[in-house]
Amino acid sequence: MNEAVEIFRQEAAEHLLEMETALLDMDERPGDHALIAPLFRAMHTIKGASGMVGFDHLSRFTHHLETFLDAVRSDRLVLAKDGVDLLLHARDHIEQLLVEPTPSDSLVHISESLTRQVQRLLAAEVAHEPVEQSTPAQKCRQFNIVIRPSADAFREGFDLLPVLRELDALGTASVTTEFEEQALSATFDPESCHLSVRVMLETHANMDQIEEAFFFVLDEWDVDIQPVSDLSDAVGSDMAHVRNGSAPIVHEDQKTAEAVPEASIRVTQQKLDQLMNQVGELVILQARLNQLAIDTGDERTAVLAEEFERLASGLRDNAFEIRMLPIGSIFGRFRRMVRDIAPELGKEVVLETDGAETELDKVMLDRLADPLIHLLRNSLDHGIEQPEQRIQAGKERCARLTLSASQHQGQVLICVSDDGAGLDTDRIQARAVERGLIEAHESLDEQAIHQLVFEPGFSTAEAVSDLSGRGVGMDVVKRSVEALQGRVTIESTRGKGTCVRIRLPMTLAIIEGLMVAVADDHYVIPLSAVEECIESTGTEPCDDQGVRLLRHRDELVPSLSLRDCFDIAGEHPDIQQTVIVRVDDARYGVTVDEVIGHHQTVIKNLGRLYQSVPGMMGATIMGNGRIAMILDLPELVAELRA
Repeated sequence: MNEAVEIFRQEAAEHLLEMETALLDMDERPGDHALIAPLFRAMHTIKGASGMVGFDHLSRFTHHLETFLDAVRSDRLVLAKDGVDLLLHARDHIEQLLVEPTPSDSLVHISESLTRQVQRLLAAEVAHEPVEQSTPAQKCRQFNIVIRPSADAFREGFDLLPVLRELDALGTASVTTEFEEQALSATFDPESCHLSVRVMLETHANMDQIEEAFFFVLDEWDVDIQPVSDLSDAVGSDMAHVRNGSAPIVHEDQKTAEAVPEASIRVTQQKLDQLMNQVGELVILQARLNQLAIDTGDERTAVLAEEFERLASGLRDNAFEIRMLPIGSIFGRFRRMVRDIAPELGKEVVLETDGAETELDKVMLDRLADPLIHLLRNSLDHGIEQPEQRIQAGKERCARLTLSASQHQGQVLICVSDDGAGLDTDRIQARAVERGLIEAHESLDEQAIHQLVFEPGFSTAEAVSDLSGRGVGMDVVKRSVEALQGRVTIESTRGKGTCVRIRLPMTLAIIEGLMVAVADDHYVIPLSAVEECIESTGTEPCDDQGVRLLRHRDELVPSLSLRDCFDIAGEHPDIQQTVIVRVDDARYGVTVDEVIGHHQTVIKNLGRLYQSVPGMMGATIMGNGRIAMILDLPELVAELRA
């Protein structure tokens, strides 16, 4: 695939996300003029860039949208709800046009229909008086612009004409072309660009507006923009503003203290995955080197191992930071979904989000989107009542659906909650008996009944709809979350609402762990959950369920023995080690034979043989080449509670 086209598509997708966010914000803050600028900028950039890479139909379509947004930006039109709806539909259509440079007849028909709607709004809206300007109008100025496209411009699919059209739209442009001398030599390459263009532009636009015409090629082409004169009073030349694929040239006495924006580059997901895999192998190699230093007792090897560990840790932390993204980057699609679905169901719902800055590994973030969509749709369809029902129940007509994220003990906690009708435990239990999931005489507490909704194929819906009722949603949620080494629980109060909590590790690559041993077997406890280590004798008293209780800091802490949990042969040592861990908001003890120490843990997925073993979230390779299992503390604690 042409690299320039792929870059264009990626950047256009980012602009569409920015556009959607601004439009959804406008729903909540109508009349907020600050939201118009990102809308216009996104549309202007897509229009200009699409023409340069051969997406001519998309360029023509977005030109009409840009004209509409320019009228809104200049206060000639008011962007009402019907305009927001239309722009959202246009945004979705642009997403489809990005896939097809030459669109099908059906897509062309949609473009024409949306364009007619835009033109009707332009014609029907009552123009407002322009806002009174406190500064004088921009004077007409003359700019001498020299454009030298890169040698690979044509091979990469760039077209010069859209840039020239952009400049001409800013005023009056006089264009001349020149060829390099080698273009006429015997070594002439017909696929290379030997062209340079000089444009004399008379315009009321400022320098920033002119540079916008070169937004997509400013870093690749040699563009020289020089103000020549102020045509209204001929005050002389302005400061030269030269772009050579980098920063503008500024005279020494004209430098300012303006902050330079931090540069960024685009990296594919595949390259990030390769980097993390190599960092993981490096951490394993570091463990081997540490083990070698211990086995040999050689001081030089120990010093080398310590230095290697410091460098590997720094590289690991940097690789983590590169992969981490704020979870708020996927919140926008959910706001749009709720906005579209709620009216279809005849419901009034506002989506509130919290913790958008909480960071999560990008790989996990991508795989988390579908489970969250299922949960939000379930709340909309099943949880939240019709407005009339809510009023009869003494609630506000408009329901609240909340999506929040936070970090807690090295994990990410995501909650989807609503103030709807809550789960009907009687109905759930009756349907579970019908499906043969439980016996009719079986007695379950409320929490256990709630968890039945995650059973495969379970649904209480009387009829199948486009949104739910097929019994696949909540099962998909549970399997997807567990595939990410996470846990999902549900809490509900009849008539008050429902809350689904998802707990996830921040990454599935490398974690800090505490290595422990039972006989010859080694295990890793996630260090984020560890509070301290104490000695115990194994003679402590037990509660009514047979759970051993340790007295620690004036409280009784329930404790489990890994030797007993995993049926490891051998005798308990006289003095055992118990690791005090915190799971959720409670303390527990994990008793082992020996605490070995800190271990940087590269997480490897379990094979089919071990995937069904409760209490294990993965495995890691130790310095001596042996395998250690990584403990899933919430699952072990759940077994203890059961």
